[in-house]
Amino acid sequence: MIPRKELDKRVRRLKRWMSRRGVDYTLIQRESNMFYLSGTKNAMMLVVPRSGDPVLIAKYAFGDELAEQESPYEVDVIRPYFGLKREEVRNPKVVEYFAQKFGEGTRKIAVDFLQDSKQIELLRKKTRRGKKSAAIVDVTEQLVRMRAVKSEYEVQVMKKSAEIAIKAFENLEIREGMTERQIANRLIFEMVELGASGPSFPPIVAIGANSFNAHHVVTEKKLGRDEILLMDFGAIYEGYCSDMTRTMFVGKPDEDFLLKYDAVKEAQERALNYMKDGQKLEKPDVEARKVLHDRGLLEYYVHTLGHGIGIDIHEPPRVVVGATGKLLEGMAVTDEPGIYLKGWGGIRIEDTVVIGKKEAEVLTEALPKDPLMLRR
Repeated sequence: MIPRKELDKRVRRLKRWMSRRGVDYTLIQRESNMFYLSGTKNAMMLVVPRSGDPVLIAKYAFGDELAEQESPYEVDVIRPYFGLKREEVRNPKVVEYFAQKFGEGTRKIAVDFLQDSKQIELLRKKTRRGKKSAAIVDVTEQLVRMRAVKSEYEVQVMKKSAEIAIKAFENLEIREGMTERQIANRLIFEMVELGASGPSFPPIVAIGANSFNAHHVVTEKKLGRDEILLMDFGAIYEGYCSDMTRTMFVGKPDEDFLLKYDAVKEAQERALNYMKDGQKLEKPDVEARKVLHDRGLLEYYVHTLGHGIGIDIHEPPRVVVGATGKLLEGMAVTDEPGIYLKGWGGIRIEDTVVIGKKEAEVLTEALPKDPLMLRR
């Protein structure tokens, strides 16, 4: 459970933004934004007034009790009624309920669901006074800025998430003959047993040539000798994700694999050197690409260096050549260069890092980067 002190701090920051822009209410429906500001995803809407405490609107028997357990804020419950006849059905939509309860005199509303034209049209209709409706603006960019820079609380939770995922990997007994699906399922089981609520995403376990697929979906392919094994995984702990990738070789690798592996590792280390406060967002990726260019492998590096991570596994910013903006102290991002050769396989090495004033803190450094860690 997110401490109330932490939630109140986030809400106060949002309210300062609301005051500067004359916003009376902010309405949140995206689950990750709701969790960030209230500590729960089990509501239909979070209502943040410019003055006073936030209120969650939840549906009776569909999350209301969970919301009460998970959030320190008041939970207002919508209770539908289904009578014996069609005309007896009362099942108000959440924006309609908001307008009835809070909308009196409201002149400006911020929302994180501006693209939902039906809800926006209904909200305008229900807040209309005479010929004028409440103005509606988008709060998404402000929430992106807030969530991009992690608090000390968030960093500590993400460290725990990483520790759980690493320990789960260490607990695995990977043997020849096991399938990608078996390895992935056992990894999930271990993470949950260690306290995770689940995986950050379906783990990627790619054997042999399947490692060519950057976002491989597990199959019944069995692990044999003298094969690449790429594993990309993370855990969710207290609502926050971790993300890491290690590429291993089961058996005795040839010189070609070791040279390619060394190139990717050098690219990752070079990128990490440029992950610090004030650095251009694109700089770490540019530096990683220089390494792979010099090794004759640049054409096989076909994705971004990294992405933001936190409540969602993929959050802003994107760390990629051409990106504008700067890295800021407290941002959590991944550092994950990779190369992919069709018919041969792929190599990716990934860590979750937090941007510091002078250097990045690697949350996943306890997981070794040894391609021979699965000696058989």
